[in-house]
Amino acid sequence: MPAINATEPSHVTANGIRFAYHQAGPRDAPLVLCLHGFPDTALSYAQLLPQLAAAGYRAVAPYMRGYAPTGLAPDGDYSTTALGRDVLALIDALGARDAAVIGHDWGAYAAYCAANLDASRIRRLVLMSVPHIGGAVQSLRQLRRSWYIWFFQLSGLPERRVARDDYAFIDRLYRAWSPTWQVAESDLRPVKQALAAPGGLAAAIGYYRAMFRGSSRAGWALLSARTSPPTLMLSGAIDGAVGPEVFGRSREAFTGPFEFHLLPDVGHFPQREAPDELGQRILEFLARDTDGQ
Repeated sequence: MPAINATEPSHVTANGIRFAYHQAGPRDAPLVLCLHGFPDTALSYAQLLPQLAAAGYRAVAPYMRGYAPTGLAPDGDYSTTALGRDVLALIDALGARDAAVIGHDWGAYAAYCAANLDASRIRRLVLMSVPHIGGAVQSLRQLRRSWYIWFFQLSGLPERRVARDDYAFIDRLYRAWSPTWQVAESDLRPVKQALAAPGGLAAAIGYYRAMFRGSSRAGWALLSARTSPPTLMLSGAIDGAVGPEVFGRSREAFTGPFEFHLLPDVGHFPQREAPDELGQRILEFLARDTDGQ
């Protein structure tokens, strides 16, 4: 199956930001937005976009706000509320009435926040590798896994530490988070280039800082509110960033149809580690739009 064109992204302006994105499939087909997380780029979906296109969808993977070649947030806002608004604005800018949204990591937060802002615009949700805040089960073990989140709350030091030695910090995260995946330098080079762009690393770390420093009571209410569109949630069984036990109460965070699958021998990046299995599960789930399920 042909890969997407990784060298020539398209561009669209949405929510005051010029977004770069990769696309596969006809422009008049049902829209599926694929949102990446940290530390990643839209190329995370290089193998999934052609699968979606072959099944009759218009698959679009944008670089999230702050991740080059998408622009930085002009107001410095990297909150989950802003991310949710980006999703709705991208649907408009791409000329669609609604979309199915696939989100990984921060992209998952953006996806369900968009649904909580306006569920009528989100046909279906696929959420990967992070729990819904409204149904997360916390543990001491998970707090230890999340050490980097607390590290990122420091000022200045994280930027210096992450950038050291050609972003070796990123290599270590991938090895820890996806312990059985033999990640190649060619997979990580675009990630490092996005972080190395002017303002890129501060923006990526800014997502984490905004969750604690810049989140309002309304923002936390949006992030933790129950979500209504039909949802498929996926987690890797050997994810070194977010353990399977964290998803134990996930069903309670959704009011609509919900299913959860634990992917054996998969770490934090299912779309990279197991693209064929993931694609099959996602296509079966999206097909229920036409089946009326």
